[in-house]
Amino acid sequence: MGRLRKIVQGLAAAAANSAFLLGQTRIDRIYQGPLKQFCTPGLNCYACPYAVNACPLGSLQYFIGYGKYHFSLYVAGFLLLFGALAGRLICGWICPFGLVQDLLYKIKSPKFRLPGPLRHLPWLALLGFVILVPLLAGSPGFCRFICPAGSLQGGVPFGIFSSQIRSLVGTLFFVKIAILVFFLAGSVFLFRLFCRTACPLGLIYGFFNRIALLGLTFDRSSCNECGLCEKACPVDLVPQRGGYLSGACIRCLNCRDVCPQGSFRFGLRIGKPATVQVEPPERGKEDSA
Repeated sequence: MGRLRKIVQGLAAAAANSAFLLGQTRIDRIYQGPLKQFCTPGLNCYACPYAVNACPLGSLQYFIGYGKYHFSLYVAGFLLLFGALAGRLICGWICPFGLVQDLLYKIKSPKFRLPGPLRHLPWLALLGFVILVPLLAGSPGFCRFICPAGSLQGGVPFGIFSSQIRSLVGTLFFVKIAILVFFLAGSVFLFRLFCRTACPLGLIYGFFNRIALLGLTFDRSSCNECGLCEKACPVDLVPQRGGYLSGACIRCLNCRDVCPQGSFRFGLRIGKPATVQVEPPERGKEDSA
């Protein structure tokens, strides 16, 4: 399943940045075709020269800061739709910047676990930079000050190939490049460092993990507590203790793949409980058996 996930990730990243197939051939220009009115599910910068769609986080900040009613029903509906359909499956299978971090983590190096308190930092990014800064200052705070995906996909190409942008480069540009380098380098040693400490989009999708139509179910009655799923989980969850329902679960399906009992299953959960457990027989029936 890991190989299939990488193939899907690669195809999703290519599709999100395929404007060169639509006539956008210059790397110092932004595609401005009709598809830019729509969002892509993953974190993919609007300013990438070849990006076909807009970023949902950037769109959300724009409408909070500049929209007539400080909100966009379209963006809210978009996030609700994809969240209800797939939750953080988007992070594990669709997001281009998630793929970048996955590939970096494959580099041979010492690997570390993320300290627990750092897992709450995405709340700061969401509430502070995605909501409050645009609302109070009219500026897309997350895109402007933090987003490493934007720096990689937009800042670097334009900084190299656009003389006009190079003439405007200042301190903030180098600060953002430093942030990008920090997250890229950190992703070699800690699995998806950015996703787990600073990504508001993943936090939003994580709200839906328990109810998403596409998700994991767990047959507790067949689990023998071998612990293999816990060892295989890249985000340090304990799947058999409910971790597969956590907002941090990116649906990589490692737990399903390593489970010798087949306790985890992935698919549509319409009408199905997320946890299946066989009830013990009634005392009278047990005695008669």
